Amino acid sequence: MYNMEYYGRIVTNEKANELQGVFFDADTFFNFVTDINKIYFLMLSEQDEADLLPTQYAYLLEIPLSPYTPPPPAPIP
Repeated sequence: MYNMEYYGRIVTNEKANELQGVFFDADTFFNFVTDINKIYFLMLSEQDEADLLPTQYAYLLEIPLSPYTPPPPAPIP
């Protein structure tokens, strides 16, 4: 097993709740995730970034990328 590094943009709880599930193009919507510390992150692919650029949400691309540490998996019962 290998260790991958992930990066995303940190957003406030308020911003994540405001935009969760909102479509920014015909078939892509915001889906925020929390890290190990319950901080909300916006994870975007290169294509998502290109699609987001001409929208009213382009300001989110100005947020610098930060390291993301996923929460541990839930225990298997």
